[in-house]
Amino acid sequence: MQHERIQYLLERSMSGALTAAEETEWQALIGDPAMAAPIQEAIRRLLEQTEASTGEPEDAGQPLLEKVLSVDKGGLRLPLYGRRAVRWAAAAAAVVLLTGGPLAYRALHHTPPAAKVAQIPTITPGADRAVLVLSGGGQVDLNGARQGLLSRQGGSKVVKLADGRLAYEAGNAADTTPVYNTLITPRGGKYQVTLPDGTKVWLNAASSIRFPAAFSGGDRTVDITGEVYFEVARDTRKPFIVRAGQTQTRVLGTRFDVMAYEDEQIVRTTLLEGAVALRHHGPDVVLKPGEQGAFEDAGITTRTVNTAATVAWKDGYYYFDRTRMDEVMRQIARWYDVDVVYQGNVPRDEIVGKIPRTADVTEVLHVMELIGIRFRIEGKKIIVLS
Repeated sequence: MQHERIQYLLERSMSGALTAAEETEWQALIGDPAMAAPIQEAIRRLLEQTEASTGEPEDAGQPLLEKVLSVDKGGLRLPLYGRRAVRWAAAAAAVVLLTGGPLAYRALHHTPPAAKVAQIPTITPGADRAVLVLSGGGQVDLNGARQGLLSRQGGSKVVKLADGRLAYEAGNAADTTPVYNTLITPRGGKYQVTLPDGTKVWLNAASSIRFPAAFSGGDRTVDITGEVYFEVARDTRKPFIVRAGQTQTRVLGTRFDVMAYEDEQIVRTTLLEGAVALRHHGPDVVLKPGEQGAFEDAGITTRTVNTAATVAWKDGYYYFDRTRMDEVMRQIARWYDVDVVYQGNVPRDEIVGKIPRTADVTEVLHVMELIGIRFRIEGKKIIVLS
């Protein structure tokens, strides 16, 4: 029964159809080292079924899967046994990295040949990096800032906590004149802050949030760029408003993600819990949990999405759920602080897989190499080959 359940959850995960409860169950299985062997067996069965459905020889994908699960993936260049089968193998490689078994350990800790290391000495995953811009224009580099009280702003104490997070502890100041601070993460950075009302905020790479040091008016308005995840403290007297580009998200208390990078062209708001109302020159569009509102020139459209994939960055993962190649590469560029250049046309492939954001950039690129995409790395530049 356990094997049947794993097979069922694997297939649902690969197709992006997991419910919230199934996603929780699947993550628990992936995180259990004892489940590594059953999951790998389920991957093999699924690959065999995929090969059968495409009319390929029964054992065509076996050498490929063995290479996906092998210890040494350095310099791996895989033959194409069929786009569909290889996509499953790419997803399988990502799953194996998360199972915690010996294969996963060796794959993540394998030391490539010296020549390989020399090619990419400067590309490392992002980390907690941010700058806090105070109301008077002064800046605090939070990377090297000491633990404890950093400043007093608008009646609030600005404190760096023991775990590295930033927190605003609201006081009882009589002066209600708004005092604004801005938290900025660079490419290759992320950070978390607790606002004066208790709202928790996570900033992805190359993002910012501008907010008052004390919420003294009739609402709680903040301005963001990039991608920011919110867990809003409920206050029925003061709605929480997020302004991103030309859109406005209005909430009372909820969990949601807003993505508003300039190079994405679309502002997306994804709701996990509660309710939010999106506004742009017209009637409000109300989202339900599991829905995403997307703003383009034509207005706001809504659809049901895999919310786990949307907010995986907050929990330290890449979660590609049939994600377009160009979108994947923009995520990589921000997180690893690299430039991406295309030699020829941008590949139209869709990527499926989930891997830790602590992985070396070559591990991420290997997953995409499994569907035939090739890369060359020159210093801080990744060249996608035609």
